[in-house]
Amino acid sequence: MITTAGGVRANEDRVGHRGTLGWVIDGATDLYDDAALPAGSDVQWLVDTVGERLAEAGMDAYRDDPAELLDSVAADVAQRQARLGFPDDRVPPACSVALCVDQGAHFAISRIGDATAAISGREPFVLATGYFDRREAAAVGFGDADAQRVAAAMHERRLHTMTSGDIESVFSGHPRRVLRPHGMVGAWADTDHVLLCTDGFARLVTDYRLYPGWPEVVADACERGLPYLEKLIRDVEADAGTVSGRFKRADDVAAILITRD
Repeated sequence: MITTAGGVRANEDRVGHRGTLGWVIDGATDLYDDAALPAGSDVQWLVDTVGERLAEAGMDAYRDDPAELLDSVAADVAQRQARLGFPDDRVPPACSVALCVDQGAHFAISRIGDATAAISGREPFVLATGYFDRREAAAVGFGDADAQRVAAAMHERRLHTMTSGDIESVFSGHPRRVLRPHGMVGAWADTDHVLLCTDGFARLVTDYRLYPGWPEVVADACERGLPYLEKLIRDVEADAGTVSGRFKRADDVAAILITRD
């Protein structure tokens, strides 16, 4: 597994595995310069809290529905934020999550937000979305130069993905959150590898077209390792000729490759 920062700011992605669980977490860029929660930033607090809760569940050999676990973690996050006096008029931190649960003969994956799961084997499958990429591209293309309007639009988009009940959502502890998990179940007997990654890592396919598809990414991850793929991403981002339709020229990355025993 691997996770690295995309710039000078602290890495807001997380990756982990414990017991029956493996996961990646992609922190959504903070909307504030200060922190209302006990960490370097609100989103740092969130991704660390979610990672701790998933580690605890994995050590307890959780084998049920990953979407139910994520719903429980979101409720716990909301309760903790309330106990810490998180301001009612402040947009809570958010993230994307991909979670894989080993259920014995089968595994179950749940995705909230723009994380990706790519499964290789006799029944290859990709669990991903272009929803957030399209929204970001539209916002970048609008090109508003007024800082206040840009900030207000970012707040509006974030609240929409937390509370609207649209086809996709981000993960958060917002009091009115509506989580939109997307999932799949597979048999280990039909599966060679499960790759979970954040959108910064997914740029291998979605933005930079370094691979024609996810089967080739998983194959190279197995043969050359995740650090090799991360270096490919950073080499493209270091090229002055690279044109990005993103708010961030270089994003944090996180990925984990889970192999059938």
